[in-house]
Amino acid sequence: MSSQAILYLTNATQQVNITLRSIIFALGLTSNILNIIVFLSLKTFRESSCAFYLTAMSFVNIGQMFFGLLSRILSVAWGVDWTITYLPYCKLRYYFFQVFAITSYTCMYLATIDQYLATCARTQLQRLSNIKLARVIFAFMFLIWILHGIPLIIFYNQVLSVSANQTVCRITNPSFQRYYQYGFLLTLLGIIPVSITVVIGTLAYRNVKQLLYRTVPLVRRETDKQLTIMVLVQNVYNLFFIIPYVVGFLLSLNLSVDADPLYTAQINLTSAITSALYYMTFSVSNSC
Repeated sequence: MSSQAILYLTNATQQVNITLRSIIFALGLTSNILNIIVFLSLKTFRESSCAFYLTAMSFVNIGQMFFGLLSRILSVAWGVDWTITYLPYCKLRYYFFQVFAITSYTCMYLATIDQYLATCARTQLQRLSNIKLARVIFAFMFLIWILHGIPLIIFYNQVLSVSANQTVCRITNPSFQRYYQYGFLLTLLGIIPVSITVVIGTLAYRNVKQLLYRTVPLVRRETDKQLTIMVLVQNVYNLFFIIPYVVGFLLSLNLSVDADPLYTAQINLTSAITSALYYMTFSVSNSC
């Protein structure tokens, strides 16, 4: 009975990795392309610093769909895993995954902060919300994350896995492996997004509620209100997928080699579902 349950869970994990990820890939690609079309076609959005961050986020999300999600789908569904065939791809795949993922979240942070500033009652803070400053900040942060990912190019290598008896692409430096798991995946892509979403999102929402009582031009007030709602909806949406991902990630980290096979299969299925749904944070459309 136990072996049948393990086989069922293993097959279910396989189907999740293929079917669910394929659906999310199609949704994410379509959604982000629509975002770019909407934000670049309307003059109101082209002149908005918040819309600039959301547009930049859509571009890097498309990159994330290809380097993060499509690569995994091809590997599981068709056995096409270029990370174990070509060393440069082994290094670059995880490098771009890191750069695109953290840049996407950074754009979301900046858009949330920007809308908080744009809806503030203090004029000095409102002036910080402008397209020129947004471009400079984005360029600076993007450069930071490009440099931050360089160790991935150095420490990701093709090695022979004794347990799997095949070549795998993995980090070969134990110290950097610990940073990548706890510092990058858990903290930068998990805990920090949740914290900023809750704190800054709450402040921005409070400002929006007070907009009705201020002497603000109608067009600007409606634009700020619309963009803030987009950002807040995105933030709330992200919470539903980031938190389960963090829980699933922690459970998978605590798996030991001699763990019960049935329990391992259950955790693998849970991790497959939460990690697949995690890509929904790069797929949701702000233009809806």
